[in-house]
Amino acid sequence: MLGQPFINPSLSKAIEDYLKYKDNPSDEHNFDYLVSIVRTLIYIYGELDIINPYITQNEHSMGGFDNNIVKFGFPSDLLEDFKNSFVTYDQEVASNAKPNVSFTKLQKYMIDMFFYKKRSLNLPDSTLEEIKKFLYIRENQEVHYAKLRDICLTDFDEIDLYFRSKQYEFMHNFNLSVVTRETLISDAYILMGYQMSQINSLNDYDLKRVNDQIYKKFQVDPNASNKDELLFKAVNYYKKYGNKLTTGNGFVDFLLILSVISTALFVGLLCVLNII
Repeated sequence: MLGQPFINPSLSKAIEDYLKYKDNPSDEHNFDYLVSIVRTLIYIYGELDIINPYITQNEHSMGGFDNNIVKFGFPSDLLEDFKNSFVTYDQEVASNAKPNVSFTKLQKYMIDMFFYKKRSLNLPDSTLEEIKKFLYIRENQEVHYAKLRDICLTDFDEIDLYFRSKQYEFMHNFNLSVVTRETLISDAYILMGYQMSQINSLNDYDLKRVNDQIYKKFQVDPNASNKDELLFKAVNYYKKYGNKLTTGNGFVDFLLILSVISTALFVGLLCVLNII
């Protein structure tokens, strides 16, 4: 070991053992779990990106361990937990914990890092078979891997399912966005021809679409900080000065009314489908 431990004693020893025994593949030290994690990191990032920071004791600076780990997109806010997982794995081994939570956590981090690289560099699908040789999934029946799975795991499907979910997520390149449910003042819906029972039966996404129509018809900016106040004033103005929206242009009024009717019919259809 070079001077002080690199990052932490567990990670530093894993790198040291990798360097000491890598030229003797049959040595049992090569099948130590943390050494296998180092081998996986080297498969993903290359030996230079993992070993050179260890030699130069460079954890945080340019070209250091942290920068190399995040270069394909792995979130920087997960770095400390990833590095600490080497320590907590050893602690769980010492206490004979089963399941070893850090064992599974490190596997998931390896899977994440691989798929970030695959997407970043547009790697061929053949690399999916290569990475499986480094993972403790059921498909990998190497005897040392199978033995350690039995020692550390109680749920033998968790890592496999995680791999499949990440494969689907990264290869289909989609993101899940949260739609916040926001109900406007009831008069706004009623004046536009909706029943509140219809509005309450809509899911969050469809309600947002109707709300967007409401803001548009009453000419209120949905991004305005005082949008609720502006909508309240617009609705009251409408109630006070007439029972139909008007722009002063007959053709535009026709299109406006047609749009309102179309939206109302759409909401009605959704409610019928929900009932069915």
